[in-house]
Amino acid sequence: MRIAVIKENECEAPDNCNYICAEVCPVVRRGIKETVYPRENGKAAITEGLCIACGICVKRCPFDAIRVINLPDEMTKELTFQYGLNSFRIFNIATPMRGKIVGLIGRNGIGKTTNINLISGEIKPNFGNYSAILQPREIIKEFRGKDIQPYLTDLYSGSLKVVKKPQDFELTGKVRDLVKKNRFGLVPSQLMERDAKTLSGGESQLIRIAVSMDEVADVYIFDEPMNYLDIVHRLLIAKEIRKSLGEKTVVVVEHDLIMLDYLTDFIQILYGSDANYGIVSHMMPSRNGINNYISGYLPTENVRFRNWAIKVKKSGTAEGKKPLVRWPAFEVDIGEFHLKTEAGVLREGEIIGIIGENGIGKTTFMQALAGTLTTNLGLLDLGIKIAYKPQMVQRSDCIVSDAFAAVKADYSTDTDIMSIISKLDVNKILNKNIKNLSGGELQKIAIIATLMKDAEVYLFDEPSANLDIEDRLEIMSIITAIINSKKKCAIIIDHDLMFLDSVCTNSILFGGKSGITGITDRIISTSSAINDFLKRVDVTMRRDSESGRPRINLAGSRLDVEQKMQNKFFAD
Repeated sequence: MRIAVIKENECEAPDNCNYICAEVCPVVRRGIKETVYPRENGKAAITEGLCIACGICVKRCPFDAIRVINLPDEMTKELTFQYGLNSFRIFNIATPMRGKIVGLIGRNGIGKTTNINLISGEIKPNFGNYSAILQPREIIKEFRGKDIQPYLTDLYSGSLKVVKKPQDFELTGKVRDLVKKNRFGLVPSQLMERDAKTLSGGESQLIRIAVSMDEVADVYIFDEPMNYLDIVHRLLIAKEIRKSLGEKTVVVVEHDLIMLDYLTDFIQILYGSDANYGIVSHMMPSRNGINNYISGYLPTENVRFRNWAIKVKKSGTAEGKKPLVRWPAFEVDIGEFHLKTEAGVLREGEIIGIIGENGIGKTTFMQALAGTLTTNLGLLDLGIKIAYKPQMVQRSDCIVSDAFAAVKADYSTDTDIMSIISKLDVNKILNKNIKNLSGGELQKIAIIATLMKDAEVYLFDEPSANLDIEDRLEIMSIITAIINSKKKCAIIIDHDLMFLDSVCTNSILFGGKSGITGITDRIISTSSAINDFLKRVDVTMRRDSESGRPRINLAGSRLDVEQKMQNKFFAD
C-alpha cells in the first residue's frame, strides 16, 4: 500500500511553483500526466496507484510539502478515515469501554484528536472513500465483529450522550454563567464572579473541565485536560474523574505520563508518521501500555514504532561546582498578593526546578529574577545576562526564520542552534508564519529563541506545555546538554513531575495560599522537594521497576500505607 500526502498549507502551487513535482516525476515524463496533476484549487495532487515511490518529488519540492510512504498491503483493510485527496489518514480506531477509562497516547499530529472526533460522532469513518457520505448501517457493518461495533451502534442510534472537553477552546462571559452547577465542587467560589477573559491558562482549563463534567452523559472525552493545570489540580481532576465518572465511559488524551497512568485503566498507543498517517494499537493495561510506549515497541503486535527508547533517568548533582550567581532574599507585593523569598545561589551546570501550585508566586519569582518586576529592593540586578521564556508565548505576524534572525542574526551558522532546530523538527516550519503555528510548535520556537540568547542564566516558565512525550524528552536533553557543556545554569517552572525529576538537580518548593501569599523554601534536592510536596497533598509515589518512571500509588494500597509510615512519599 502506498500513500502520498501533500500538505496544502505548505504547497505553494501555482503561485510560487510551476509544479516542479510534475516536471521531475519519471512517470509523468513517460506521458502519464495524471500521475501528478493540478487539482481544482491549483494545488498539486498525486495519483497513488500510479506513483512508483521514487522520492524525487519529495526531495525536489521547495516547500517540503510532499510525503510518499510505503505501508504493508494488509493495512488497506484497517483504513478507517481519510480527510481528503493526498491527506492524513487513520488506521484502526480508538475503542471506548463502558465502566473503564481509556487513555490515548502518541505524538502530536498522529491522529489522537481525529480519533476522539470519530468516537464522539463529530466525524464518521469513511474507510478512505472521502468523497462519500456513508450511512450508519454501512459503517457499523464494516466494524462487524470488532469491539467498537456495539459502541458505534449505540452512538449512531442516539442512545449515547457524549460530552467532550476539547484541546483548544475559548471561554467568554462570567464564570458563574458558565459553571452553573459545579456539581463536583471543582471551581472555587473566588473564581465565580470573574470574567472568563481574565482567567489564567490553568483557571480556564479548570473551568472548561468543570463545564464538561457538569453535564450528565454516558460518555466523557477529555482532550489534554492537564495542560496548564498545576500539580495539585492535576491530582484533584484525576481523582474526581475516577471517583465520579468511574462507571461511565471515559476517554482521555494526555501527555503527562504520571497522570495518565494514575487516571486510566487501559491504554491505546497511536503511532505512525505525524501529519501523514496514524495507526491505533490494540488495547493494553495502562502500566504495560505506557512502558511499551516508553520502549517504542509493541510486543503483542511485533511492531517497533520508534528506533529508540525514552530514557527516564534521575537528574545528577551540582554539588562542588562553582557558584555562578546569587540572589538576595526579597519580597514582592502585587495587589493583595504578597511573595516572600529566601536568598539563593545557582552553580555552573545546575538546573533548579520550581514546584508548587498555581497562584503562589512561581512566575512572580521568575519575573523578579529576570529584572522585569519591582521588588522591595527595586528591580533586581544580578550582574549577569538572563534569558527568559515566559509562560504564555505571544503569537506574532512574523515568519519563524525572521523571528530567529531578530534574536541572533547569524543563527543559521551556529551549529549548536541548527542542531537543536533539526532535533525538534523546526527546520520544517522555518518558512511558516508564527500566527499559524500549533501550540506545540509555538512552544518549541520560544524555547529555541531563548537558548539563542547569550546569557549565563536561562529561565523557562512551563516549557513542557503543549509538547508531546518525545518533544518533552528532547527538550530535557537539549537544556541539560547546553547547561552542562557551556557551564550555564537554568531555572524551570513546570507541573510535569517526571520532567522536573529527570532534568533538575535541585528544586525550590513553594508554599502559601493561592492568590494571597507565596513563600519559597530553601534549595533542596529535587527528590526531597517532590517528597515534601507529595506529603502536603497526601499522595505517595514510587518508581516503576521496569522503566524507572514515577508512578502514583493508589490511596490505601499496601505501598501507599507503607511509604506513609516511613515518611517516604516519594520512594526514590
